Amino acid sequence: MPTSRPDDRPAFRFGLGHLALEFLATLANRFDDPLDRLRTPRDLEQWLLHAEIACGVRCDDALLADARGLREAIYRSVDAARHHRQLTPGDFELVNRWARLPPPAPQLDSQLRLTWTGPQPAHAALARLAGAAVELLAGPDLARVRDCARPGCSLLFIDHSRPGRRRWCSMQRCGNRAKTAHYRQRRRPA
Repeated sequence: MPTSRPDDRPAFRFGLGHLALEFLATLANRFDDPLDRLRTPRDLEQWLLHAEIACGVRCDDALLADARGLREAIYRSVDAARHHRQLTPGDFELVNRWARLPPPAPQLDSQLRLTWTGPQPAHAALARLAGAAVELLAGPDLARVRDCARPGCSLLFIDHSRPGRRRWCSMQRCGNRAKTAHYRQRRRPA
């Protein structure tokens, strides 16, 4: 069960190459000391806003639980597909059930900015996330999904580099930490 550290909550992670993987990043340190960035319905509302999926939606505890359940079903499905294992029926049924809901519709506001709306905006936002996961699982990008090479980082990213040898979820974050640790280890007296 993820721990809750309110004073040490990192910012949301984006730039992983795919919306579904950015949703998975709302659970940090998945294998060590998990930190759920979606602790409250307000956290989910903020993530949907920052991910530019929904603006001004209201979430409750039930929707937060649904979002966490969807996130974990997507994670297990991506993990199974990447390792050529059979997907768990309950997981892909849950992802498909959310993906069948009407996604949010794109709209323009008065400043010509993109917003999203729908009859049930929060449910539509989860439908969009599930749809993104379906596209990832059934599409060519699945073969380019990588694990971050920094020990302790559990994030997945899509390697869009030409040679396909990107190692870190973020050069500014994990890449820099790994290179700094490597440098310090080399400079340490014997």
